[in-house]
Amino acid sequence: MRRTALLIVLVLALAAAVKAPFEASLAADRPALARSAGVNIKMREQIGQGLSLALLGGFRALVADLLWIAAHGAWEERRWFTMRQDFEAVTMLQPQAMFFWDLASWHLAWNASHAASTDPAEPRLAVRLRNQRLWIQAGRELLERGIANNPDRFELYEKLGWMLKQKIEDPCGAADAALAAVKRCQSWQRDYLQRLAGYWLEECAREKNPARLREAYDYWRDLWRREYSQRPREHWDTIDKNLSKRIQKLEADLAVPESERLFPKPQPSATIPAKS
Repeated sequence: MRRTALLIVLVLALAAAVKAPFEASLAADRPALARSAGVNIKMREQIGQGLSLALLGGFRALVADLLWIAAHGAWEERRWFTMRQDFEAVTMLQPQAMFFWDLASWHLAWNASHAASTDPAEPRLAVRLRNQRLWIQAGRELLERGIANNPDRFELYEKLGWMLKQKIEDPCGAADAALAAVKRCQSWQRDYLQRLAGYWLEECAREKNPARLREAYDYWRDLWRREYSQRPREHWDTIDKNLSKRIQKLEADLAVPESERLFPKPQPSATIPAKS
């Protein structure tokens, strides 16, 4: 309650500060400002009249930060629906901020879903599990909206992959998300993402969809040729050894012809039979 009261005081102070100098210009430019800031009936209902005025005054980032603080307070007090509403407004105001999408979706899919699954006020296990799934789905939908707003960024694809893997137990979807992240990543994280995509793709093929086993092999083979094949074997580290063993296992499982394998089996040496 103290946090809420403090937030109200800040909002009123901000509103008073911006009202006088901008009142005349806002009256003339209100329609254009509303369109540019995305202030509609739904948002006004979510953030209130005071923050709507600040938003119309051009304080978009400040309003988003205040709402983020409010959402954090709601999380601490386990007011999950209020938290979600504030996060929705924040991401609407700052759609290019990766941090907001990432952490907001994590709060929904991990924290709120766990709270739903262990809710002491709900004795029925089936209802708790249903509510848990609904929160996970809410986190997924939020993350997918973040991706739709930032289709060329790799970060949210990676986060979606982890959510699909850990919370939805969908390694195939996780692999596809990681592969999408690899295509968009040009930073130092690319090496890690390339291996992560390969691990999930192989897991998908072995546990869910055997038809993708050849795809997993082709992926590892191409990655090996592109990134690892030039390293002397005596300098292989744990990653090199792990990947080589995975590729050899896939070659055996797929019965890849010896002439096409990256790691053909050693041929027995010819021996001259001993004279009797």
